[in-house]
Amino acid sequence: MSNDGLLIALQDMFEKKVEEVKRHTGALVEDLHKDIKAIAEGHVVLDRKIDILQKEMQKTRQELEQEIYSLKKDIAIVKDYVIGVDEKLNEHDIILKRVK
Repeated sequence: MSNDGLLIALQDMFEKKVEEVKRHTGALVEDLHKDIKAIAEGHVVLDRKIDILQKEMQKTRQELEQEIYSLKKDIAIVKDYVIGVDEKLNEHDIILKRVK
């Protein structure tokens, strides 16, 4: 085989190898693109779930704040009632002491 024939054969082998690498790289890039797309879609789903959880937490917090407010009002009513009862008992004690 002449030098020209050898160069042509080497060039053909090189071009075939380059084409093979291109196909393989293209397949890898395509797979990578699919993986990235799947990750992006998963990210969107997670974002939606986080938004839903944040809204639920906000609603729960508002409900708890309302419940605490209600309890504070109820406690204030009970406190006022207990103070009133205590005053009445003190009045009765004073009256009983006078009677004795």
